[in-house]
Parts: sequence; structure tokens; C-alpha cells
Amino acid sequence: MPTTKELLAIRLKQLRKKRGFTQEQLAEKIGRDTKHISKLEQAGSYPSIETLDRIANVLNVELKDLFNFDGLYEKNYIKNEFKKLLNTASEEHLQLLYKIHKDIIN
Repeated sequence: MPTTKELLAIRLKQLRKKRGFTQEQLAEKIGRDTKHISKLEQAGSYPSIETLDRIANVLNVELKDLFNFDGLYEKNYIKNEFKKLLNTASEEHLQLLYKIHKDIIN
């Protein structure tokens, strides 16, 4: 499962791109170096609360929105988790998963 740092990195990048900013533009607007933004988006470090506040203001979101990780799991991560689940599930659980899947797609 992705760490909070990894999810925050994904979320920051997602919001930055959604607002149409490059890393350079965001860095300039918050008074940080471009390398700092790159490092944050690669989950290389945790941002300070001051940096998070600046980012939220520039991106025109509330601070709490930076931590809204709903729907952030990448497709490959989800696939790998399902593969693990299927490889370790009992016969009973496989039957249940299959029924749930059928119900969802119908």
C-alpha cells in the first residue's frame, strides 16, 4: 500500500497539473526551488506545513484537500493487489469475489 508520503506526492502533482502549472511555475509562486517541488512529487521528502499552506493557496484549494487521497491508487497498484488477493484466496473467497464482480458489471 502506498505510504502517506507517496499519496501526498501523487495528489500534489495531480492538483498542480489540474491547475495548469508546471513545476517551475509552482515553485516560483510559492518561493521554493523547482528541485523542491520535484522532490515532493517523487515522495522524496515531506513538505513543511508552511510549504503545504503556500501550495494550497496557489492551487486555490483548502489545506485539507491536499490530503484527499480518494481515487489516487494507480491502476498498476490496484492490479497487483488484486493479483495477490486472487493468488492467496481460498476457494470460498474466490467464489465470493466472482459473485461480487458479476453483480458489479451487470
